[in-house]
Amino acid sequence: LTADIDMAANVGPFAKKAVQVTARNVKDAWRDKLKGSETLPALPYAVSYDTSVQDGTITAEIGFDLSKAQGPLGGISEYGTPTTPPRGYGHGALEENQADFKHGLEQAAADAMGEAGL
Repeated sequence: LTADIDMAANVGPFAKKAVQVTARNVKDAWRDKLKGSETLPALPYAVSYDTSVQDGTITAEIGFDLSKAQGPLGGISEYGTPTTPPRGYGHGALEENQADFKHGLEQAAADAMGEAGL
């Protein structure tokens, strides 16, 4: 998820919060889809996210932490192999949260305007 917003306004902190909330929601939705696997029981706990702000761009990276148990197997789960079909749970979780992402950014702009007295 990426939001390119003019950071000259005071919308930055609000937008960062919106991106963080949506990233956490995507991570949680992805984890929920992975739970219950007999072959990869630790994989849900390898899903994580990081956020960053650089040059006015707020970015959230959501995916498998390769240093956690079964994290290196996340690509197989998500994208499949020649003999295993892809699950696409991460993509599904991202799609499920698109409306929330848009709403969060709209709310961030409204909050920033409210704080500025506009």
